Amino acid sequence: MAQILPIASGKGGVGKSAISLNLSVALAQLGKKIVLCDFDFGGANLHTMLGHKNNKPGLGHFINKLEEHLEPLIQKTAVENLGFIAGDCLFPGTANMDYFSKRKILKEINQLDADYVILDLGAGSAYNTLDFFLVNYKSILVTTPEITSILNAYSFLKSSVFRFFAQQFPARSEERKLIQDYTHTRLEGSELSFTNLIEEIYNKYPETGAKAINKLDMFRPQVILNKGRTSSDIEMAQRLKSLVKNKLNMNMEFIGFIPHDDEISISIARRTPLILSNPESEFAKRIYPTANRVINSNFTFNESIFDEEKEDEVLEQLVKEFTNEE
Repeated sequence: MAQILPIASGKGGVGKSAISLNLSVALAQLGKKIVLCDFDFGGANLHTMLGHKNNKPGLGHFINKLEEHLEPLIQKTAVENLGFIAGDCLFPGTANMDYFSKRKILKEINQLDADYVILDLGAGSAYNTLDFFLVNYKSILVTTPEITSILNAYSFLKSSVFRFFAQQFPARSEERKLIQDYTHTRLEGSELSFTNLIEEIYNKYPETGAKAINKLDMFRPQVILNKGRTSSDIEMAQRLKSLVKNKLNMNMEFIGFIPHDDEISISIARRTPLILSNPESEFAKRIYPTANRVINSNFTFNESIFDEEKEDEVLEQLVKEFTNEE
């Protein structure tokens, strides 16, 4: 079974797609069979960065039932061991999939002949993005040392962990109702934190609460800090880690510190991954250790997304209230 590796970012402009592409190439060069998928349904552009024309069927054909399986959508690339599935945003509504469409996509991904299927997700905290990010307990989040990027990364992780925790309980359960009541209290100005919510759930529902907490302990996103310039940037990364631990009761791991490299924009313009056009660049040199950490990580598929009792509408409302989004 292929290991699914979603890659997300709290905001655009952090270099997520460049990381996804170059990391995929590095893993392929290290002997792993890779399928890179463009899951930015509203603005797919990985084909351009790969040097491919946008004239072949992609995920939109599968979602709209013009293709029965994902396997025929895999395009060959110039890199041995690397296949590519385009995003295909030609179909209206693709960015707003229902639960069953997402479930069908994940089942197909699991059947692909690959060591890793890398999902380059759209930026931000849209529900499709969160759901695909949550299919693995150790998905990757890309951020930069800029304070706005760090705060957006925290916001993304906050939305992710809240949605993850809510998914551990049936849609109309007492536990879910308590979570919903908690979000209303929070919106009214309470300083209660996510850790307070966990404690309250456990105190009132010790059996289901303990199971949810055990699941939550498995959720350990991995972070790549991109566009670093100085050693002080690592301090920003540590601040993010501390913030996540203190406020969300969640552990996270850094698997890569990638330096700023002006050649990235040049490689995008030339439609060639930098790791291929200049393997001696500082960017490329840091990608390989990150790829090795990916290989050595124990990725675990989150089966809860296959539970047909989960209701997207309820989860969406809870996350929206918790993050105070309109």
